[in-house]
Amino acid sequence: MDWSRIKTIFILSFFVLNIYLMNEFLKIRTATKYEYATNPTLENRLKADEITYNELPKNFEKDKYLSTVPRVFIEEEVAKLLDTTLSGQTIIIRNNQTIDSKLGTPLKVSSKGQPSELDAFLKGSVINGDQYRYWGRDDNENSIIYYQQYEEKLFYKNLSGQIKFYLNSDNEVVSYEQTLLDKIEELTEDERIIQPIKALETLYENGHLPYGTKIEKVEFGYYTHVRLTSSQVLTPAWRFVLDEGENLFVNAFEGQVIQLKDEENNWSE
Repeated sequence: MDWSRIKTIFILSFFVLNIYLMNEFLKIRTATKYEYATNPTLENRLKADEITYNELPKNFEKDKYLSTVPRVFIEEEVAKLLDTTLSGQTIIIRNNQTIDSKLGTPLKVSSKGQPSELDAFLKGSVINGDQYRYWGRDDNENSIIYYQQYEEKLFYKNLSGQIKFYLNSDNEVVSYEQTLLDKIEELTEDERIIQPIKALETLYENGHLPYGTKIEKVEFGYYTHVRLTSSQVLTPAWRFVLDEGENLFVNAFEGQVIQLKDEENNWSE
């Protein structure tokens, strides 16, 4: 047997195989380069459309659904607070779930931004006032809105967990309406949520971020997923505040844009 000849054949075979594999590798590499060139990264696409945003929130990886019910205010229980927490206020309970309060002495507040005077008033003169956080002003009603929160995460646009302060022409609070969500429970174990950059991409791909959009703020909270007659199920959500005050929301579990009613999106902080 001619081992020298067999050895030569093996060497030639491996040489041809290497050439073939190298050729295939170069084809794949060229195709990949072309793919990157024709499908630029999200960052590059946003830059091309002059869409800007600040640093995105971190340390939000998992969360869960919540369930809650509106608080039913009992007249006898509220009456006991008229000499303490609700001192100086005239209280009417409407539909068992809304407190209408008229202040005996109007409360002067600053004209712009978040009024610190109301923070102090909430803590000392409103039922469970420490559970609410500033949202913004509604110039149409000359009012200031606070929404309830859970573990420092707001319940976005939730009319069942809201305080609305009404002002007079002298920028004084003269009354307020309050609703309160009660018996907040965690429905599920922690589940992985989409990250804010993915939520931003969802908004962009669905045409919600036109050319030149400036995103002023991104935060994490909860939005009503299912609303029943006597209870609600809340889902984690990302909130994007645009420079013109528009609010955009993305379901942090399902990755879908949450469609708002027109009246829900006509003002912001």
